[in-house]
Amino acid sequence: MKLDIKTKEFSLKGLVASPGIAIGKCFSHHADGYTINRIEIPKTHVDAEIERLKHALELSVSDLEQIRGEANRTVGPQLSKIFEAQLLILKDAEFFRQVVDDIARQRLNAEYVYHRHLQQTLKSLRNSRDSYLRDMANDINATAAKVFTHLVGGRSNKLVDNKHRIALAEDFSPGEVVLMNKHHIPGFATQHGGPTSHMVLIAKSLAIPGVVGVSNLLKKCPDDATMIIDGANGLVIVNPATTTLAHYREEHRRHRGVTLRQLKSIARLPSTTTDGRRIAVMVNLEIPSDLDQTLAACKIGVGLYRTEFFYLSTMAFPSEEEQTRQYHDIARTFFPNQVVMRTFDLGSDKIVGELHNADEVNPALGWRGIRLDLDIPDIFKAQLRALLKASEFRNVRIMLPMVSTMSEVNRTKKLIHAAMVELRGEGVTFDEDIEIGIMIEVPSAAIMAHELAKHVDFLSIGTNDLIQYTLAVDRGNKKVASLYRQFHPAVLRLIKTTIDAGAANEIDVSMCGEMAGNRLALPLLVGMGLTTFSVGPTSVPEVKKIIASLSYEECRQLA
Repeated sequence: MKLDIKTKEFSLKGLVASPGIAIGKCFSHHADGYTINRIEIPKTHVDAEIERLKHALELSVSDLEQIRGEANRTVGPQLSKIFEAQLLILKDAEFFRQVVDDIARQRLNAEYVYHRHLQQTLKSLRNSRDSYLRDMANDINATAAKVFTHLVGGRSNKLVDNKHRIALAEDFSPGEVVLMNKHHIPGFATQHGGPTSHMVLIAKSLAIPGVVGVSNLLKKCPDDATMIIDGANGLVIVNPATTTLAHYREEHRRHRGVTLRQLKSIARLPSTTTDGRRIAVMVNLEIPSDLDQTLAACKIGVGLYRTEFFYLSTMAFPSEEEQTRQYHDIARTFFPNQVVMRTFDLGSDKIVGELHNADEVNPALGWRGIRLDLDIPDIFKAQLRALLKASEFRNVRIMLPMVSTMSEVNRTKKLIHAAMVELRGEGVTFDEDIEIGIMIEVPSAAIMAHELAKHVDFLSIGTNDLIQYTLAVDRGNKKVASLYRQFHPAVLRLIKTTIDAGAANEIDVSMCGEMAGNRLALPLLVGMGLTTFSVGPTSVPEVKKIIASLSYEECRQLA
């Protein structure tokens, strides 16, 4: 039953998950649920009850194997590894033993005992301040739902019955997102979940727009309401007014799937302003996809490749050999176009094992980015060696995240030098002149940009974090999100300082944050002297068209 139903337009704010726009009627996924009753069983039925549980687990494994096959076909082998972890949950021998012992000892039905053990596990995970553990709870719950489906039934999969409708739920599993793609679900929103969950990684790879962490979503959104999902801004708009609907339909039309023909048409545009100033438009990527070949064919380089995806997809640091293979494939795909590979930008709240720090109060200001990389030198050096090995095409650059001091730059350079010495000794060919750059996303780095620029080969402005740190605003916090302002004078001053530092030291300066794709910001940034913009794949055509229509001299006067 839905409460608080409104007929006028209203918006709900969540967390940015998967960018893009979806428009359509909505439905609540899995609204019917399943019923778990406590049933006492006679001693003579205990063995049969345990066999019933075993059979449900076997069927669940079979279901998940099929979804993994579909994932391998649609999102590739790296992301499909997510389902290996879910299979391990179903095959957890210790958990199964505990459930079986209680079924035999207490003589209770399998679904009741399995559910009770499950809830005990989930409670501690969901109450954690740690986002990774909360995401783990969602994966475990979604996986267990398959078991209950086979034990008690009653939980219908509504995705297949609601093609072209927006799906709402408390949360979705990675497998359900794979099925969204198969059944043509245009977008989704959830009450729970975080922007780095496995489910979100799959949604990004499949380009399914989504918003997560929307409070009271299911309470406030009735089935069959017209809805807009604005994934890039974390908005769910319900009962949109005619003008809102028209605006988003136009936005959706402009950003709908980047096709080869669209990219080829803009590839013919000059990479200059109307008065001849050369401006590069590049792309931000984090997941290998079929789109890579299209982008490369249209001579579009990568201004930011987020390598932490290779950790987040399996929650384990890949070996040097695995990384070398992945980075080599990426460099070869985009050759001769440039690829800027950012080293792992992870926080301690996202890492499992002994490096995990559930007690860190504010991970955004804590042990993350280059700080964490330098504190795990063996893992960091393995990544640097892999990047160097992949640089044989001479189109790879290495970029360091969240740099705030010169010391971090110097320590990283020493590690890179040591890796180079080792590789020479092993007879490995690599780019001896590989360029090293840094992200400017911390105010201290922007203020010290003139000094930092003397020791690196390029700078890249990450506006998302730079704005948050400069204005002390968490844009995921609805109470202060309105204070997140791209055009705040303090933010613009730091951007201008960074651009001027690059020009004075004759090194490239790019921007890879969301501001680089803001149509209103483009003339101002061009006028400030920015010469490289790196944006999401769907924004490439528009940004390139706008820049080709601008006069640098007019923009300079504006700035």
